[in-house]
Amino acid sequence: MKVQFSINTVLASLLISLPGCIKDKGNYSYKEGSPVTIRFQTTNIDGLIDNPVTINAIREYSDPSKTAADYGHEWYVSDQLVGTDSILVYNGAEPGTLPVNYCMVDKATKVKYFSTTAILRLASPYQSGYTILYEKNGESELAHIRYDAAQKIYVDDRDIYKWKNNGESLGSKPVKLKNYPVTGVWSLVVMQQGGQGTVELDSYSLQKRLRLRDAFAGSAPANIDPVNMGFYPNAHLLVNTNGEVYPRLFSNSPVPFSMPWLNIPMTTLNGMKITDLWNPYSNSNLMNFMYDAMNNRILYLSLNGPNPTGGWVVIDTLPSPTPATPYPSDHVNFNHMGDWEYVWGGSFNEIPNSGNGASTDGVVLMRKPGENQIYMQSFTMRNLNRVITFSPKTRKAFTGSSLVNADSKYLGIKSRNFIFFSGGPGNNDLYYFDMITGAAARLFTSFGSKITAMSQSDNFLELAVGLEDGTVVLYNISDASLTLPAPVELHRMTGLGLIADITVKNSIMR
Repeated sequence: MKVQFSINTVLASLLISLPGCIKDKGNYSYKEGSPVTIRFQTTNIDGLIDNPVTINAIREYSDPSKTAADYGHEWYVSDQLVGTDSILVYNGAEPGTLPVNYCMVDKATKVKYFSTTAILRLASPYQSGYTILYEKNGESELAHIRYDAAQKIYVDDRDIYKWKNNGESLGSKPVKLKNYPVTGVWSLVVMQQGGQGTVELDSYSLQKRLRLRDAFAGSAPANIDPVNMGFYPNAHLLVNTNGEVYPRLFSNSPVPFSMPWLNIPMTTLNGMKITDLWNPYSNSNLMNFMYDAMNNRILYLSLNGPNPTGGWVVIDTLPSPTPATPYPSDHVNFNHMGDWEYVWGGSFNEIPNSGNGASTDGVVLMRKPGENQIYMQSFTMRNLNRVITFSPKTRKAFTGSSLVNADSKYLGIKSRNFIFFSGGPGNNDLYYFDMITGAAARLFTSFGSKITAMSQSDNFLELAVGLEDGTVVLYNISDASLTLPAPVELHRMTGLGLIADITVKNSIMR
């Protein structure tokens, strides 16, 4: 009890003395800030990657004598401090939707005042327009032309790959460009035979995502140098310099840049050596054609297999015409072209898969060895409920026969039945041929340099022409413009390198 009493006595003494220790004299010193209300003109701010976006705030000061100079500034994009000035100038590298927060710090008191959150929506300037593959000083590079509808001007960007990929060289010996969609993004495939070889880029950021040589199941084949590639909704194809064809098959919604190529080439009865893979224009027209130089024939690509959710591709000979509509007596059988020499082939008037099936018109230019005259022979292919039918159409002389040469480039204007082609001395002249009328080929324009590439817009009203001297010219090719005495030039970009290829990037798979 004695110990217990002693403890209670101490506690009582402490309690009696506490009021003297904690007595509040009311003499605290507070530093009050100068509050400011911060908001944005709009909560959604739009911009383009690789282009500075200027963001300012609307400020309402509680003390009218205050200005932005009386405060420190902190700008945060995706929770990262990106600026300390009163106005933010932000340059994003990849498309996306990013939260923006702004904080003002009273310099006198260090009190912070925050804005509401704004949303920065960054799009890609490379999402539409013309992307150009060229070679300069022995290196491949990319350029881009886009139309700024607000300012009504064309905008050029050049030497983009090295800039967007930390100074890395793209490669060398460029061949072709292809653009295709894959689960939420688009891929831009750069086909080249030197340096790191063929690569796939994010089509919007133009940053590298995949090297072809690393994308085969097992080891890559000895020769993967491409001359062309085809990209379809459920399968892709690669044609190498040996004429071998390698497939890449996938199901719906594959993970981007993850589908492996098979390292065993496809083949057919009697073998094949593919030297021309046609360039279809539709996202969902599951048929295409290729030229087999080994057997001098046109082969058919069927991409509409029994499992619509999985990858499927079959290479086969063309079906025979129905007995009621056989090959006319003057037509060449495309399965056995005999001594006819294949010049070029292309597809037109493509109707994608729908409830009524799919169809496309094909055109082949051919001639006898040693002869100058080229003939144009056309056909229609239909795929109705996976029943394939082939119908011969017309055969006529190609009136540009005396104008073409071994370096000629051909481009079929898909829905308008025109063929643009290069020719003349030095391959410097550009002509067009009307397949419907079969009238004489007409000179469109001439250049001071060799024509090396051509591409058409999605609406078939613009033509992009690339030259050996590093020039790209855009033309209006509407029906009205073709009747004018001189071509209508829309834009010209110069100072690149030898133009290897041009692709249009809008909404249609090439």
